[in-house]
Order: sequence, then structure tokens, then C-alpha cells
Amino acid sequence: ALMSWYFEENLAGFSPYHAKERTEHFQIVGTSGTVTTVAASHLGLKRYDRTKVDGLSMSTKQIDAVIHSYLAMGPSGRRADPRIGSDRHALIMSGAAILQALMRCWPTDSLSVADRGLREGLLYSQMSADGVLDTDFSKALP
Repeated sequence: ALMSWYFEENLAGFSPYHAKERTEHFQIVGTSGTVTTVAASHLGLKRYDRTKVDGLSMSTKQIDAVIHSYLAMGPSGRRADPRIGSDRHALIMSGAAILQALMRCWPTDSLSVADRGLREGLLYSQMSADGVLDTDFSKALP
């Protein structure tokens, strides 16, 4: 709780809203690390599968439910969970605190999960804008 409060305090100045506004068109995209691990847990995957995680949309309630399940597991349970693993078990709760703080500072209906990362998205966008990549998918339809 203290870690989450610390991050929330530091993020408060970046809040996009100063009054309660509708959040239906505000989108958050999370990439890699904690976000993809939480997504894999939400889906109940036995092993991490980026094809199932990439593009998933999760609500704040769903994210919180996964994080609460991590708390209930304790350190040894998180270490044994194949979606978290021994290399990430010590970091996942710190990442979860940051994720929860972000979701409180920037409330939205859902968070989109991107496993392929922002660099690929930026490259795709730039290639499309420069005409290098044809994004008219209607040409591919029979």
C-alpha cells in the first residue's frame, strides 16, 4: 500500500483530468513486464503465450483481481507460478503497485495489452505514414 501511495503521489501531477470526465475514449496501453504477466494470469494460461496476451483488453476490476490473487499466493506461490517465474517473483508486486497507481491516476474503462511493444507500433505507424507499408486491408479481401 505504501509503495502504491508513493507512485500515485508522484503521478498525480500528470493526471489528464482535473474534473470528473467521461473515460470511455481514454485509452491506456500497457507493454511488457507486469502488464503482460497480469494478462497471462487473468487468462489462466499455464504458460505465457504472447499470441493470446497481445491485444487483450482488461478492466480495472480484472487487473485488481489478479493483483489480489498475487497477494494471496505469497512470495513462494508467486515464485512457483509459471506465468511469473523465479526471475520475476520479487518484482511483480512492485510493478503491480505502479500499475494500480497508474489506473487510479488515469481512470479508464480498460487497459490494452501490447506484447510486441511500442517500438513496433511506432515503426508500423511511421511506415504507413511514409507510404512504405500499405495499410489498405480491403485489397486483401476476395
